[in-house]
Amino acid sequence: MSEVADSDGRSDPASRPDVLGRDMRRPWSALEALRPLTLRSCRRIVVVAPHPRDEIRAAGGLLRRLGSRHAEVDVLSLTERPTWSCPPVTDAAPDGRLTDATDLTDVPAFTLDDLVAGALDDDVSDDEVDAEPEADPDEVAAEAAYRALGLSVVRRHRLGLPDGGVAQAESDVVAAISEIVGFSDDPGGLCVLAPWSGDGDDDHEAAGRAAEVVTAAYRVRLVRWLDRAWTWAGPDSAEVPWRRARQVLLTDTVIARKHAASAAFLSAAGGAGRTAHDAELPDGWAPGPREVFLV
Repeated sequence: MSEVADSDGRSDPASRPDVLGRDMRRPWSALEALRPLTLRSCRRIVVVAPHPRDEIRAAGGLLRRLGSRHAEVDVLSLTERPTWSCPPVTDAAPDGRLTDATDLTDVPAFTLDDLVAGALDDDVSDDEVDAEPEADPDEVAAEAAYRALGLSVVRRHRLGLPDGGVAQAESDVVAAISEIVGFSDDPGGLCVLAPWSGDGDDDHEAAGRAAEVVTAAYRVRLVRWLDRAWTWAGPDSAEVPWRRARQVLLTDTVIARKHAASAAFLSAAGGAGRTAHDAELPDGWAPGPREVFLV
């Protein structure tokens, strides 16, 4: 099958008709011989997650295993789930101009004297004053997912970048990872988990590059996950450094927990947690009952 290579030599997934159309099963049996990933010395893991739910999809089994060993888990979420808070709808005036939906012609004007005299009454009820702040849907969704996965304590850090904007803020990502990693009082027991910098998604690759910079500077172990790569690569793909690949075999129980965590996230997010990056992989493109990492 002919493939079109991009500027850095990696074939372009969009040029592969079997990716777009057919369900061609990869020979995942070739991955059965991968050596197991052992992180026995990892007492704290810092996860760099480009998008909500990425870390659960790609590494939920590994996180579950480390959590069962009482390793501390920090998750740095780089982007926020897309929100659709739009400005008020505007109406067209007879002459074709757009006008604000709120008519301000009848709003009374107040002078400084009016304000000092207390002429404005905000009419805030006691119930509004005492009301609890509305829960952040991202936090609710993440908490539900981690609970389903079996992680009782996860420290969450949020950078708040727009979806698709990680590469434009790569230096900020480096700084954010450094702030978490650099103040560790147990660097020997610290690991960083991030996407592979060749994964095939712009946000994933930028996050992976940032993690590489920080872990090299602080001499911390880096473990890279594969996610979008499964839609364009297989065990026969020369683009993936398979000699560095390790696997975590998943039991039926852990697989069920991953599915439950994924469903809990989407349910708690009201269905708004799913993004284009987050689409489930087609049948036959996941690497079987295992998670694969590059070390």
